[in-house]
Amino acid sequence: MDTVLSHLVDAPLSAEEFVLALQAQAAQSRAVNHPLLLALAQREFSRPDEALKDFFSQYFFYSYRFTQYLCAVISRLESPQHRAVLAGNLAEETGHVDPEHEAALRGVGIDPELVRHPHPVLFRRFLEAIGLNVPHLLSQAPDVATVAWVETFQDLCRSPEQSQGVGALGIATEAVVRFMYAHLLTAIHHAWPQLSLRDRVFFDLHAAVDDDHAEVLRGIAVSLAQSPSGRMGLAVGMLRALDARANFFDHMLNRLRQHDTAAPAVGLDGLGKDRKHG
Repeated sequence: MDTVLSHLVDAPLSAEEFVLALQAQAAQSRAVNHPLLLALAQREFSRPDEALKDFFSQYFFYSYRFTQYLCAVISRLESPQHRAVLAGNLAEETGHVDPEHEAALRGVGIDPELVRHPHPVLFRRFLEAIGLNVPHLLSQAPDVATVAWVETFQDLCRSPEQSQGVGALGIATEAVVRFMYAHLLTAIHHAWPQLSLRDRVFFDLHAAVDDDHAEVLRGIAVSLAQSPSGRMGLAVGMLRALDARANFFDHMLNRLRQHDTAAPAVGLDGLGKDRKHG
């Protein structure tokens, strides 16, 4: 992907075309189409529910900090207009639902009352519904790969180069999260078919109606892509964020296989070689 991005940065594209091309690259990336997501969705583990619990117990360390990432990006934006529009995303992350968002939620069968809570609370509700003890999770040290991912993403969102944070949070995250969460929702439906919409709504919300957040960040990205330095920052932020997520997924896939009684453990250099989706 890095070669393609280098060509894009120098290509004679409009700012709009450039951002759309970056989004297309992100959607096709290994992180978004990772073998781990396919393995979870296709129930390749002998105990799919336990594999998902292990995965989500680590993913939570990234997810519950999301408002911090968003605040960091907002603080680095130089334009008051950009800060103002992204503050709307922050309001929704903390549980605010405006009339337009209410209509979108009802359009996909989600009662707005289910999501009038900060999104970390929605995630905690899900973890508790599948039998995980959140205070216990938070008392444990996360996996080293989880820490590496969280710290890399935090650094990107706090970057003095504002376009890197927008590339990481917007193009590499908000613009593609619905694709990844579609796989996770499939896995959740298989593992816990009795789980109510209320308990899993964190994922339905992000898979179905998160395009508004992506659109706000896309508009900011188009504005920043007017300059060569802005284009470089967007591409660098996107690439680093996707690579960090893919690295976390690589380690989690190996971890889950090691814990799975039906699959042989493999080293990181052999990820996927013994499985059909590697």
